[in-house]
Amino acid sequence: MSSRNLARRACAAGLAAALCALPLAACSRASAVSDAATSGASVSSSELPSSSGDIAHLLTATDYVSDRDLDPSYEAGEATTVELADSGCAVVGAGASAEGSTVTITKAGTYVISGSLSGGQVVVDADGEKVQLVLDGASVTSADSAAILVRAAKKVWITLADGTQNSLATAGEYAADAESNIDGAVFCKADLTVNGGGALAVSSAAGHGIVCKDELVLVSGEVTIEAAKHAIQAKDALCAVGGTWGLTAGTDGIHCGSDDDADSGSVLIAGGSFSITASSDGIDAAGTLEVDGGELSIAAGDDGVHSEHALQVDGGTVTVSESYEGLEGATVTVNGGSVDVTSSDDGINAAGDPSDSTSGDGQAEQDQDGQPQGQAPSGEAPTGSMEPPSGDAAAQQGDGAQPQDAGQQPGGAGGDMGGQPGGGMDDYDETAKVAINGGKLTICAGGDGIDSNGDLSVTGGETYVFGPTSDGDGSLDFPGTGTISGGVVVCAGSSGMAQNFSDSSAQGSLLLSASGEEGDEISLTDADGAVLAACTALRSYSCVLVSAPGIAAGSEYTLRYGDGSAQVTPDALVYTSVSASQSPAGAPGGQGEARGLPGEGAPGSV
Repeated sequence: MSSRNLARRACAAGLAAALCALPLAACSRASAVSDAATSGASVSSSELPSSSGDIAHLLTATDYVSDRDLDPSYEAGEATTVELADSGCAVVGAGASAEGSTVTITKAGTYVISGSLSGGQVVVDADGEKVQLVLDGASVTSADSAAILVRAAKKVWITLADGTQNSLATAGEYAADAESNIDGAVFCKADLTVNGGGALAVSSAAGHGIVCKDELVLVSGEVTIEAAKHAIQAKDALCAVGGTWGLTAGTDGIHCGSDDDADSGSVLIAGGSFSITASSDGIDAAGTLEVDGGELSIAAGDDGVHSEHALQVDGGTVTVSESYEGLEGATVTVNGGSVDVTSSDDGINAAGDPSDSTSGDGQAEQDQDGQPQGQAPSGEAPTGSMEPPSGDAAAQQGDGAQPQDAGQQPGGAGGDMGGQPGGGMDDYDETAKVAINGGKLTICAGGDGIDSNGDLSVTGGETYVFGPTSDGDGSLDFPGTGTISGGVVVCAGSSGMAQNFSDSSAQGSLLLSASGEEGDEISLTDADGAVLAACTALRSYSCVLVSAPGIAAGSEYTLRYGDGSAQVTPDALVYTSVSASQSPAGAPGGQGEARGLPGEGAPGSV
């Protein structure tokens, strides 16, 4: 498992609210500017994802998103128009002025901006005012500052006019500024909303793409961002309910939080489509992070989705195609949706509360830069991005676990203390937990598949874990209790650190030796031939763990894997039988009857 920068701060408490995973329809308006009001399709706050009695949500969209955010229309006849040109900008209406290549807005109102500046800037300096900037075919490039700079305002909307192409860019290094540490192509010191039905391209050669020093709301539009640092950076909170977002970042794709504000950093993805390529984290929240809808497609050098505190998936689709760790938070909860993770280390990791003195993170040994060992400094990708740690680190990862002694006895019935290869109680962190209550998870991991520094609970859904292939990690890794009471779990990975669920589980599980290759069909059937669980292996494996409704002590089951198969009659609800050289550390002797089918050898044969 990886540890995170302990300087990151806790998230705001008291944001608990209900929110169900329904996507938000994109809003649009007529882009023509005329004396008549443009009506446009609008969505009221009552149409945002609503509360659900089945899921205890952490965040709610209506705390962040207003009716005006959802409605990008405006009164064209009352708007001030700004025509950009390198030869001189023209302003028609009140509230704005042009001087050379700089347009400055000082009053509340709507400003329709078109034309092009190859070396200029639009500045909003309207303290306490609400300002709507309608980009209607606008292109602004600044050599050394933000293309759009909001020095002061109560709230700003950047509205992308339907059918238009717009661009905002910073071409070089950011110059020093006496009032602000400007470091984004869009730099806003107020609440900011992006909406409308047009397109926007943002680029930042030396800094961030969009920077918001307060709350950022992403409603609609087709936006692409390329940035040397974070593609999107918000301070207090970020809420996305729609739009299409293509983010390419030298550090994080989406970064939310501030080291100087303990109550910052909540991220809610309730809708929208995000394609993120990031050298560090795909999404990084200093506080709580919740996914309730939308589509996330992430390739990351560090974590795919990271929260310093609670991370919860209640809906939507999360695909992490490349990562060091796929999903990481103090706690990780999956209540619904689809999660597909590929990682070079842990697929899912519950690291524990970084502010808690008993946390595993709190005890992590730090390097000379003050970062926990094995973790890249904040904002940087790990050395050898997309690769597991070098040398012997991979064999030492499982929370301090060491490779299995070849002389260990075969495992029998799982137990709360038996089958605890992943560290033991000295590494137990009561603030860390992985909970899977629904949804579908597919994990292909180079390290631990699901790693909790505390406990693991499965009550529903479908979970498929493939990997690791090294004996220094396990498909499941928890030093506390790992209970299952519902759902389907199939793990196909290495045997050296294999771990079964705890004896206190209410649903049966079987951990058996079974060697095979990627592409093998794996299934468990009962005595009547009914299939209880099945999947296709995505990695080579030497043992298989299956838990599904219908598994009971004293009944006969057949595990089929590739060209092999084995029959087992467990004498305990939680049953383990692996070969002597592959059994989990600390597990008691084998129990029950396990035998190969005629002509196929004993289970565990390779």
